[in-house]
Amino acid sequence: MGKRIESVWLDSACCDGQGKGMAISVELSNGSYFCIGLDSKADEPLFCDVVRGRCGSPETDGESAYWPNGARLSLQDMVTILQSEKKGEVLI
Repeated sequence: MGKRIESVWLDSACCDGQGKGMAISVELSNGSYFCIGLDSKADEPLFCDVVRGRCGSPETDGESAYWPNGARLSLQDMVTILQSEKKGEVLI
């Protein structure tokens, strides 16, 4: 069985040393965790409120993180964001 998302939570400063932007921290079933910034999603209608902190806390179904307004990020979406932030291959 592949990796699953165990928990996800908002962290407004985990990826930015200056305390700017919105991010989520994600814990996987294998015990690893990572943090991704959501600023790259700010122009997408469903993520506008998420990035501004007006959409509540994310939840998970094990395969994705989702918010009450319908915004959703799959684990693969998260890996893609990480790769673009780190400019290379990400192993999780």
